Amino acid sequence: MAEQRKVITNAPENSETPLYDLRSWVTPTPWFFVRNHFDVPEMDARVWRLRIHGLVERSLELTWEELARFPERTVFTTVECAGNGRSFLQPLVHGVQWGAGAVGHAEWTGVPLKNVLQEARIKSEAREVVFEGADRGSEADHPQPMHFARSIPVQKALHPDTLLAVRMNGEPLNPSHGYPVRLLVPGWYGVASVKWLTRIELIDHAFDGYFQSVKYTVQRPGKGGSVTVPVQAMTVKSEIVRPRAGEVLGVGTNRLFGLAWAGEEAVARVEVSLDRGRTWADAELIGPRAAHSWTMWEYLWEVAEPGSYAIQVRAISESGRVQPATHDPLAGGYEIHHSRPIEVHVQAGRHIHAQPADVETLLYDMNAYAEENARIPLDVDLAFTAGEGI
Repeated sequence: MAEQRKVITNAPENSETPLYDLRSWVTPTPWFFVRNHFDVPEMDARVWRLRIHGLVERSLELTWEELARFPERTVFTTVECAGNGRSFLQPLVHGVQWGAGAVGHAEWTGVPLKNVLQEARIKSEAREVVFEGADRGSEADHPQPMHFARSIPVQKALHPDTLLAVRMNGEPLNPSHGYPVRLLVPGWYGVASVKWLTRIELIDHAFDGYFQSVKYTVQRPGKGGSVTVPVQAMTVKSEIVRPRAGEVLGVGTNRLFGLAWAGEEAVARVEVSLDRGRTWADAELIGPRAAHSWTMWEYLWEVAEPGSYAIQVRAISESGRVQPATHDPLAGGYEIHHSRPIEVHVQAGRHIHAQPADVETLLYDMNAYAEENARIPLDVDLAFTAGEGI
């Protein structure tokens, strides 16, 4: 494969999935984006412990072997950084300047969190579950060292697909993705899926940790003005994977291809506009469609006249949520899911006769990802910029 992750910052590493080279529903692990706030901690499953305490009847401290005795579950889930697409905002917003690739889709295997919490016996007054990772560091506006920590409501923690994940795409988690154990919260932005998990605490109030009250928050309309809330569920979104912006196409039938996702929902439709949003036509959805997962789409574009064109797509979720045309300023540098047109050029004398995708081939690609993973070395060019903050 021609490309590896595109590194945006290297200390800590923040790197993107090369979306434009994707050929399958599942993102190969060496291509899957990495979002780290602090340095990757050194972890050893042989000495790892997971402490569960707070508003529970029975505090637990699980070893790796004890966790392995619980039944496992496997889910397919799209994970996206809440700041994905930040570099497209104008004016620029502070934070890691992600392109479109801080997103990926993988097979995750682990122990349902629900089973562990049931063994600890949650007290009725518990409202949220706090998760703390082994990674530790400081931020410019928080010089005192701290662990990365986030919370989710008890109801989301008890969802059967919320996992203490130990494998990704059939292989043990690698250090960048949270070895030996990470939380996986399907349908929510990646910040909720705490890596290098070491501690779980049940509390009776809203958690106000740094990455929940200072960073990773958005504004929402409220009584008397806006209120600050933490980012949670992913929004409905689509991306054009091929062609790339600025690409030269030909007269005839050009195949447009991309991805769409809708957080906790499945994608119902993807629409394409070639006249800057005045009219829309349905794209064809190809491959699996499921809650928590992205789906692939394609559109065969018949073009007779050479010239410059703007291609724009929007996704619609099963409940009818429509991807917006503009970014919500109340979201600041997060939840960037507006539909962005890309410009392409159709060249006279160049003729294209694209055909619809062979779905059987796409499905074969999905089943072959494990073999692909084993063959891909991870070799990235490093950027020398800071990765703190948002």
